[in-house]
Parts: sequence; C-alpha cells; structure tokens
Amino acid sequence: MSFFKFDEEKVVSGFELVAEGKYEAIVLNAVAGKTQKGEDKITLDYEIRSDVPQKHQGAKIMFDTFTFSNEIAAGIVQSLLKATGFANGHPFQSPQDMANQLIGRSLQITVKHEEYEKLVDGKKEKRTSAKAKYYDKSVVNPPQSPGAPITVGSDDLPF
Repeated sequence: MSFFKFDEEKVVSGFELVAEGKYEAIVLNAVAGKTQKGEDKITLDYEIRSDVPQKHQGAKIMFDTFTFSNEIAAGIVQSLLKATGFANGHPFQSPQDMANQLIGRSLQITVKHEEYEKLVDGKKEKRTSAKAKYYDKSVVNPPQSPGAPITVGSDDLPF
C-alpha cells in the first residue's frame, strides 16, 4: 500500500501572489521567539478576511517578524498594537503574552512585494513574496464570534 498516489485531475491551482494594496486581515497566528542575536521577537501570520468583499480572500501573509531591539523597531510594534485596537498603556508581560493577545485581532495591512534570492538545486533563483509593510485600524466591523449553541428540541421540529 502506498503512502500517496498522484492524481493529475486533483491538482489544486490558482495560488497566486497577493497583489500590492490594502487588505482587511486578521492575525491568524503569533509566536514569540529569539533572533539569531538572542533578542526577543514575535512573528505573525495574517489571513485576508473572507467576510469582507475584497480580492484574495482567505490568502495568507506569512512570517511578519517584529523585534524590540531599537527605537524604530519598537515604534513599528507600537503601530501594530495601535492598529489592532489595544488601549494606550496596555501592559504585556512578555513577548509570548503579546503574541497570545494579538491572535484573532483584526486590522488593515498594506501589502508590498519583496524580492529575494533562494538557492534551488545549487542555483540562485529570484523570488517574490507578499509582505505586510504598514498597519492601520480596520475600517470594517470585527469578525463575529459565534454565539452560544442553539439547542433544537423535538418540540421545535415541524414533523
């Protein structure tokens, strides 16, 4: 028995680079860690919201890394926190606490393309990725969280 069988008819296509522009997004994942220099960092992944009419719904913008190592880096983090709706003076106990509190927050991100080189089979290849570069407050309502479960009893059924 094989682990996986290739079926050409089931190939998923349509993955495309997210176009540059502004998008309503949600923080899908956030993880604290350390840089190679041992400094604190957080890394965020965003999802372009599917509940808002816009292109690239459901697309992911991955690996947005923030450090706290200097005034400019800390200012960028401050911009992110403002865009995600934290109150002025809100305390965070640790980078992981900040990461945990960011998950699920909505904001507007400005996506820009970034070129880089990747080594593939011993050759450098140019690649382009979509990266979040600027952060603003969302201009739409936050996603609705599901309410309490609805219980339907036999008395509620028409049959």
